[in-house]
Amino acid sequence: MKSVMANVSNSFFVRNFLRSSACETLLRSGQVRLILLAPKGKLDYYRVQFPDKSIIFDVMPDVDGFRIDKIFKYFETASIHTKTSYMLSKANLHRTGSKSPFILRNINFGWRYLIWQLGKFQLWRELLRNLYFLFPNSAFSELIVKYKPDLVFLPSMIYLEDYILAKEAKKRKIKTLGMTLSWDNFYSKTLLLVKPDFLMVHTELIVNQARKMGDYDGEITATGIPQYDRYFKKEGISSREEFFKKIGADPAKKLILYAFSGKAALNLEFAVLDVLHEIIKRKTNKEDIQVLLRPYPRYDFSNDKLRELREKYNFLAAQPVSHPIQGSDNWEFDSEALNFLSSSLAHADLVITMYSTFFIEAALFDRPIIAVAFDGNKNLDYWNSSKRFFDWDHLAELKAQEGLKISKNEAELDMAIDEYLEKPFLLAEGRKRIVIQQCQFTDGKSGERLAKTILAVLGLQ
Repeated sequence: MKSVMANVSNSFFVRNFLRSSACETLLRSGQVRLILLAPKGKLDYYRVQFPDKSIIFDVMPDVDGFRIDKIFKYFETASIHTKTSYMLSKANLHRTGSKSPFILRNINFGWRYLIWQLGKFQLWRELLRNLYFLFPNSAFSELIVKYKPDLVFLPSMIYLEDYILAKEAKKRKIKTLGMTLSWDNFYSKTLLLVKPDFLMVHTELIVNQARKMGDYDGEITATGIPQYDRYFKKEGISSREEFFKKIGADPAKKLILYAFSGKAALNLEFAVLDVLHEIIKRKTNKEDIQVLLRPYPRYDFSNDKLRELREKYNFLAAQPVSHPIQGSDNWEFDSEALNFLSSSLAHADLVITMYSTFFIEAALFDRPIIAVAFDGNKNLDYWNSSKRFFDWDHLAELKAQEGLKISKNEAELDMAIDEYLEKPFLLAEGRKRIVIQQCQFTDGKSGERLAKTILAVLGLQ
């Protein structure tokens, strides 16, 4: 048996790997055991959820207190020389409601801008990596000695625990295999502060980013997106009648799915909901339209908040994830949550969001997509507005596929809703281009490719 060690740093990895065919394929080979390091508070939950005898869960070291690693992480993200990275710094400088004095934000922006300019040079990026490697960190040494892994699998390449584990593994001459977590990672979150021996990414588009921005000259495998396999296979989708009964909806009515995008838009989206509510109220066919709100998993709402939204707008709303434990970061995609998501997309007649991966997921289900690029009735400057999102690199790439309508004001949102509900086939070819660009593989076997890559690195394929 070969041993593979990995950090369970976040619930997205649980969804993307443990709840996909990747883990199933790997364990079915009978040649691999997994040593998964997770936060102490979630160990019991994971042990119950994944009871396979070939999976061992242990406590992941707490690395929050390691200041030198945080300093290098700061330099890493500041050195990512992309438009997105610059825009994030600029938005932080001009952020309305910031508790940090403007003079301090100016100093921080100036400092980050200097580092950002240095980041265009490969010499600087390599210097940063080499310097980081000189600073030892033994947080994972006992676990490596205890389990003697044949491979260290780094499932995000953006969190400190992955970098610290990777550095320890490389010093001990243990093979390392990295994987990028999402479509925007190389534009704003990583330049591979520690380069793994092997790298997996979703698509050839990200292969090019890894070569250019991560200076990666090793072996890269494009696997596709494992968590989307269930979509291509149409797994976990309830019938329209069953799903609508669950959410308290009428299957005879059109369903608009509004997906919250994340932290950067949270203060904007309630203003957009006010506008959406008024638009629906004005429509002559308003009795034939219903709206389902989907909170962003990491920033989902309490049951009281969901009840408030239902009462205020007469919209439908449901929790997108489960909360199996107490405390912060306690959310998880369990099977019920994943099936709920699949059914939401499968039965929506229209999807509205600001900047989330729902652009990809809606396109995968061939659902019409509206991108909100205004701030409700607020009059915000560019750096605090949703207008800036489609200037981010990864969204500019998606926009070029011409598979969605971008609404820049209330009138355009109103018109787009009418057009799509009447003609859902509009921009269908563009949606297909989005799927090819962002997913590449549509055969539902991305999890298998991921597992086979791990087996090949272990010399078992």
